[in-house]
Amino acid sequence: MTHARRWTLAAAALAALVAAAWLALWAWLPDDEALARRVEAEFETRMGQPLNVGTVSWRLWGVPMVEVRDAHTVQPEPIRVRRMALYPQLLPLLRGRLVIDRLEVDGAWVPRNALAAYRGRGQGEGKQVQVRAVAFTDATYVSYSGIPVAYDGEIRWDEDRLPARVQLTRPGAAAEASLEATRDGRTDTGAERYQLRLQAGGGSALGQARLSISGDGRMVLTGEFEPRDVEIHALLATFHRRSPVGGRASGQTELRAEGDTLQQLFRSLHTRSVLQVERARLLRFDLDKAVKSLGQERAGETPLESLRGVVDTQNTARGLKTDFTEVKAVSGIYTATGQATLYRQQIEAQGVLALAGGVVDVPFAASGPTRAPDVKLAWGSVAGAVAGTAVLPGIGTVIGAKIGGALSGPPQPDKAQPAGERVRR
Repeated sequence: MTHARRWTLAAAALAALVAAAWLALWAWLPDDEALARRVEAEFETRMGQPLNVGTVSWRLWGVPMVEVRDAHTVQPEPIRVRRMALYPQLLPLLRGRLVIDRLEVDGAWVPRNALAAYRGRGQGEGKQVQVRAVAFTDATYVSYSGIPVAYDGEIRWDEDRLPARVQLTRPGAAAEASLEATRDGRTDTGAERYQLRLQAGGGSALGQARLSISGDGRMVLTGEFEPRDVEIHALLATFHRRSPVGGRASGQTELRAEGDTLQQLFRSLHTRSVLQVERARLLRFDLDKAVKSLGQERAGETPLESLRGVVDTQNTARGLKTDFTEVKAVSGIYTATGQATLYRQQIEAQGVLALAGGVVDVPFAASGPTRAPDVKLAWGSVAGAVAGTAVLPGIGTVIGAKIGGALSGPPQPDKAQPAGERVRR
């Protein structure tokens, strides 16, 4: 037998072997309907919640891919996915591991209330499943109060399973809103360093974050960035929220979070910002009109000559809580100082309104839904100031204000039911 003939026979045998292996594999793999049912059963076993899948299709030739369409969990507020495509590696499957080069998700609907059912589930699968990249489009997250916000983005992981790059955008927003975090080596203390870039509300912010991991796997995230010329009203409108104030904010922000998983990091995120707002204005409330009418008229806006304060945000189990402290606002003859809390679309605020350069101090408070809070001032103080001025200018104003204030007393926010318990966020 010639050498060429031996090669021909060997090639024919190899082709026959591949064909036989492929036929065996084809016979072993389930059809699309059976695979859909298998996906449903596997999901319920691992995650503890039933799943309905519309269709599942797959291919092995070229780039292996499994595609799931029209899936939703069986819950009071179900999680829905229009399309999900997985691109796995075949060789790791032979060793009992699932390595997904890329996971694509399109048209997801994720209510926050539905996520509680999955906490602590599927965590033991981390060693068997590795995802190297996730890309999502039209992924809608529904907040505690039922406000839906859609996102596009992509997350890539390095071989050590730490994020290499995170990109997040708000499609359809009036002004560009995006976040980009890129892994950039390590600090002198061994922490992973990330460069941060944010665009929102017509402004931007650059900064740096550091991720430290202890021997037992505990992660601590710290960082800082500097927002510049961020329009507050536009920023909140990007996420379908209503802002009580407008203007362009600049300052310094620090962040901190810690947890054993990336999900815990997100849930514990706390930020602290020291901000100065230029061209500030108080929306939906005309302070001058309210004072002159003793509260009878208040519709409109109040331009502010200056506004500054400290803003703390904290993720909680029931949504984002925002505290404003050391707030000082100046508008003409009025200067207001105080503090406020926004939580689950409710506001609680109190402070002092100084008139005429601090000659008259008027306590105030605000409480209720952010779209239409109940604003209370010690109108007796205002009326007393007006009466005192009419009787005895100068000293009479102070005496009249003190009498008026004593008669009416400083208003207090309604403490019968905390803001966080009235409206869900």
